Amino acid sequence: MLRRALFALAGVVAAAMLTPTRAAEGDLTGNWQFSTTTAAADSTACIIKVETKDGKPTASVVFAPENIEVKVSEFRVTNSQVFFKLKQVRTVGKQSLTSEFAFVGVRGTDAKVVLGSAGTATARTRAKLVATTKDTLGKDELLVRHPVVEPMAQANALNSKAAIAQNKALIEKDAEKRKDLLKEAAAARKDAEEKTPDLYREVVAKHMHFPAAFDAASNLLRNAKRLKLTADEAEKLVKLIQKHADPYGSLFGGVVLAPVADELIAAGLETVALAAIEPSAKGLSKDDPVAARVAVLTAYQNALAKAGKADAAKTIATEVAKLETVLDEEYTKAVPPFKPTAFAGRKDKNANQVAVFELFTGAQCPPCVAADVAFDALLKSYKPSELILLQYHVHIPGPDPLTNAATVARGRYYGITSAPSSFFNGTRAAAGGGGMAASENKFKQYAGVIDPILEKTVEVKVGGKATRTGDKIDVALEVVGCDGDDMKLRVLVVEENVRYVGSNQIRFHHHVVRAMPGGADGVAIKDKAFKHTTSTDLAEVRTALTKYLDDYAANTRPFPKADRPMEMKNLKVIALVQNDKTKEIIQAVQIEVEGKVGGGR
Repeated sequence: MLRRALFALAGVVAAAMLTPTRAAEGDLTGNWQFSTTTAAADSTACIIKVETKDGKPTASVVFAPENIEVKVSEFRVTNSQVFFKLKQVRTVGKQSLTSEFAFVGVRGTDAKVVLGSAGTATARTRAKLVATTKDTLGKDELLVRHPVVEPMAQANALNSKAAIAQNKALIEKDAEKRKDLLKEAAAARKDAEEKTPDLYREVVAKHMHFPAAFDAASNLLRNAKRLKLTADEAEKLVKLIQKHADPYGSLFGGVVLAPVADELIAAGLETVALAAIEPSAKGLSKDDPVAARVAVLTAYQNALAKAGKADAAKTIATEVAKLETVLDEEYTKAVPPFKPTAFAGRKDKNANQVAVFELFTGAQCPPCVAADVAFDALLKSYKPSELILLQYHVHIPGPDPLTNAATVARGRYYGITSAPSSFFNGTRAAAGGGGMAASENKFKQYAGVIDPILEKTVEVKVGGKATRTGDKIDVALEVVGCDGDDMKLRVLVVEENVRYVGSNQIRFHHHVVRAMPGGADGVAIKDKAFKHTTSTDLAEVRTALTKYLDDYAANTRPFPKADRPMEMKNLKVIALVQNDKTKEIIQAVQIEVEGKVGGGR
């Protein structure tokens, strides 16, 4: 419940329509109860004690719920803002679940209450600090439930039914049963999509002063194109959200309305989009988290450009570029947030199996963060002769410009329906993901699967050479010792490092699959001394990728921003020998691309 309260965007709602005030006087010395607020409940995360040491305010946790360890850091106070980071470690049986988020509070004339928001750069929920004389709370005081208006309860039930059906399908191992469950999930999703809009409109019309109205308006606006909202209806919904969000600060309103503005632009409502994001963008403070400012200002820049205000858009673009440089530097220093353990080497010196880790991920996927960061850490721990890493981007849960027809086909081959999904030498293992704080545990989990693979010995050997001349890469491969009718050779071209910032805030993506020369189906290995040559024209790859992305945006869903990185600078060629009957990858090799890059690239 607490984790959902902190990170579920659907729960970011206003408790009442208050008029915000600013610049409270006085310090914050004393105990403060910190809680998050959704339409369903107020949930207490901890009680913190604020003291002054060496002339500076500091904060420490004096109470946290049972089985949850909470630490506060980077506590800062100005006349207008309170900022701190909170790290929670929840113990469930033998498992530890870690989450981190930042609180940004707006100081008002009421010295006993600080309203604000908690979360990340792209998902924030209402939160508050309330002065208290208590240093502990009973279990019945941790969660204060709110009544939910009837049409919202009906909408929630429809969405819950669809989510439960989808989850059942994902965990079902039997292929036939899974197909039936996926059909049920699709039917439940369709039912929810057809019925919830009218329920949301009823909430807005009859209960506009309730927290649920914020949720209802947000849901309608985030589907503006599909629902074909008129400018008049969209404008009224935007104003309702702004009124609910305003007491909790420009940052909260901006993060909530940034994706709304993008959706409104996609729906052809550029003027409404600009009116939605502009007040929050102009109200941002230099003390607000840089990543959140970038998210809001990027949406503002896009809205200005689409509204025909090119000069203003360029000014904001310059500001965003400077902030992005800061974020790149901070990210490189901080990620991974742990020191990867180097692989000690194979115990059996005769073992020659190469481990292959295939990760299906998405730049819009929050739980993919732990998987992506752990994936990157593995690059620091293993040699290419030990571990080959392949990252396939997919449109889960939203459009991802690093996706291509080959990665989608590879996903179909394994039957993936969710991200992150991880396969080791063709076998699904180490499922699940999490946030940045969970990346170290994910790294250890992955290493625990990889290390035993490296102790195996196989008869198959694969090698080759890759040469680049300008945009053309020629590949010559040889497979020795392979036997069986189901054996296939697959060739992949991967880009070592791609910079693209999606909504999950992973800034750099590694070993991204860009193409599969010869096709995703591979080529049959015909004898025990098999030779194969193929070539890739990167100009053709870019053209095909552009067409694929254009078609996806036109026929399925638009991309959240215009970025389409296609530098194709640092490339490697991967060859996989795979049994198509069992899906097992028998052997693999990573080949460095020799030669010069032409065309100024």
